[in-house]
Amino acid sequence: MQNDSYWGDGKAEFNFYDAQIVREGQARPCEVLHILVREPFDPKQWTKVDDWKRPGVIPVVKLNQILHVPTGAYAYQQMHSSFWKIDNGLLLKWSLTSNDGSGNTFKEMRRLGEQLAFNWHTYWDGMADGSENIALPANGYFYDELPLRVRTIDFSKPNGEFGIQLAPTMINSKKETIVFKPAKVSFASREETIELDLEHAGGKDHFVLDREFPFLLREWSAADGSHLKLKRSLKIDYWNYNKPGDRERALKDPMLRHPD
Repeated sequence: MQNDSYWGDGKAEFNFYDAQIVREGQARPCEVLHILVREPFDPKQWTKVDDWKRPGVIPVVKLNQILHVPTGAYAYQQMHSSFWKIDNGLLLKWSLTSNDGSGNTFKEMRRLGEQLAFNWHTYWDGMADGSENIALPANGYFYDELPLRVRTIDFSKPNGEFGIQLAPTMINSKKETIVFKPAKVSFASREETIELDLEHAGGKDHFVLDREFPFLLREWSAADGSHLKLKRSLKIDYWNYNKPGDRERALKDPMLRHPD
């Protein structure tokens, strides 16, 4: 996260995945988009600011995971955002919006010292609104941090293994009980890739990363049967690509692409 030449170039990493996302018990073909970008963050407002020189502003890396998952006559439309401090990788905040054919859900976590303040608003009976504070264990992470976290491991050795405490995914419409459970990470370097396994309470996830920095996430096979495979990665100031046809223009521009 501290590599200024990569994260500090004023552009975002824009990753398009061919995906099979499990919803309603079945894998659904769709496209998933991951956007990674450095931005100035105001810890008082808990949001991005326009003036990066404002006192108290800190640099963060933000990951937006955007899912549009067709499920027959309707679709799940979901976005999960995570915000990490640049200097130490500390997760400051995550938020989720989820809507489908039944209703809207919003969930958010903010770090308050060693406590996590969790708030939720869902359309489900018995979990409409609420808040609670959660203690974060040592070496504790959320499942939804993984697309970036697996890329920030120390890969200076050809293989390795270590334990973490893992909370479940929050990318769903219900209020989940946040419990951190033991998980094991193991990795091995190949000629062009790094193969990484995560064994956790829900099963095993398998990741394939590029062997060299920035360790792009090429493939992710999740324990629930979901699967992501990278089809195109861009480095782009995407906020300037908002006109009709700009998506196609960006995808065709070889100057924006990461090497395949």
